[in-house]
Formats: sequence, C-alpha cells, structure tokens
Amino acid sequence: MTRFSLNVVLLLSLTMVALASCSKKVVQNADDNAPVTVTSETVDVAAYYQADWRTFKSGGNVEIGSGSKSLSSSMQMRMIRNKSIYVSVRPVLGIEAAKMVINGDSILLVDKLHKRYVLEKASLLTNGIPVSVGALQDIFLGRAFELGKGSLTQELKDDFTVNVLDNRVVLTPKNQFKGFDYNFVYDGHNNIVSLNVIPSNAGASTYSVTYRNVQGSVAGKVAGSASVSTKLNGSAMKLDLEYKDMQWNESFTIDTNIPKNYKRMEGKDIMQLLGGK
Repeated sequence: MTRFSLNVVLLLSLTMVALASCSKKVVQNADDNAPVTVTSETVDVAAYYQADWRTFKSGGNVEIGSGSKSLSSSMQMRMIRNKSIYVSVRPVLGIEAAKMVINGDSILLVDKLHKRYVLEKASLLTNGIPVSVGALQDIFLGRAFELGKGSLTQELKDDFTVNVLDNRVVLTPKNQFKGFDYNFVYDGHNNIVSLNVIPSNAGASTYSVTYRNVQGSVAGKVAGSASVSTKLNGSAMKLDLEYKDMQWNESFTIDTNIPKNYKRMEGKDIMQLLGGK
C-alpha cells in the first residue's frame, strides 16, 4: 500500500512532463450518443472556448497499473485557478497517506507514512518546458490551452489552426514549443478526446492523455475522467483519474506548509520514493 500511494503521487506529478514527451493516441469518446459528421464548414471554434473559474474541488478514484498489476484508491483534488493544485491519496478509510502540492513554480511531495518529503522547483519534472499551473490544470480537466498564454478563449482563437481528420476536429496552437508539437482532438459532439504531444526526438519516452465522460460545467466542458500512459524506468505505467461530485468556485485554502519533523529528500531521490523504499 505504501509503494502504491507514493507511485500515484509521483505519477500525478509526472503529468507535468506531458508536453515534453508524449505519443499520439486517439480514443473514441464514451459520451457519443449518435454519429455526427464533421466537416470544415460545420466547425465553430467558439464551441471550444473555455470559461473562467476560481476554484475546483472533487473526490474520486485513482487507479494505477504497471504491467499486469493494478491498484486503486480514493482521492481528493483541489485546485485554485492559476495558483495551486492539491492531490491527496487516501487508500484506507479516507486517511491521507501521501499528497502532492503544486504551488506556483514549486512542487511538494509528502510521504506521511515515512514522514519524509521532496520540495523542488517544478522545472525538475518538466525538462525546462514552460508548463504553468494553469496549463497543468487544463491538462487534468481536458481543456484546450496555448503554452504561455492560457486556456482557449475568443481572444486566442486566431492562435489556433482548425483541421478535420477522420471525423475529428483537431485544434493546434500555431506557436509550438521547440522539440515537440501538441494539439487537442475533439469528437463530433465537441467533446475532447485527447491531448496529443508529438516529440521531434524519436527516442523520447511515450506519454499520452485521453479523456472520457465529458460534461458541461461553469468552466465549460470538462472531462469526468482522464487516462495517462507513460513509461518510468522503462516500465509501462498507466494512471486513471475519475472525478466525482465536482464543485466549483467554493472558498477554501490549500495547505502548502512543509510538515514539521519530516525528513527532506532531494530531487534526485524521487526514484527512491517511487520504489517505496
């Protein structure tokens, strides 16, 4: 259970490298109720605009798989727009065993079972890619964005190209980051299907984010579940997030304090934590 709790938190944090090393993957959205034919003439970019929000809170489940092994746990997530992300893993009786807090440009990983933590610059996990807290929040929720500028809105509509491929709508930021290309794929119902990042380096490790159960909210359409696939130390790992009871714009705070009497581990020790040692 200890190793699982830590692996979940670390794999969640590795979502931050999605824009540096992802593979292209498109999955049919489970919310399709009827077939829709998409053409370039019928595409309305306004259908993909994102609304603003202040806070997000949700319970849910997280499942992590490695090879033939799979474990699941309850979780809690809280986010303050463009500021902080908190993910709590609670495998037994709702008791927090591990947590991740991203606040500004720092990331805090806490192992409560062994009373230790890692506090580093978020860039440790992004290979220098400018993934802001806001962009990471959009990744978690399945919202289109442009690196360095924010979520897709009417003001940014001219920054995206729109293409129709295999009855899918592909939104691609015109300004791509050196070393990779990224885009967002939608089905005929304007539901996001996947975030695709295609690295220019053929040897880059694979990473993909796919979405399901898209639903309307005060923040626009968001995904009710997200699936992340990646490789860690050469081993394939998969992380599934399912949100339950989403709540928006409530007032709360996120504790970003470092626990007292916990042992600090260096960024290079993250793989030690990953092994649950």
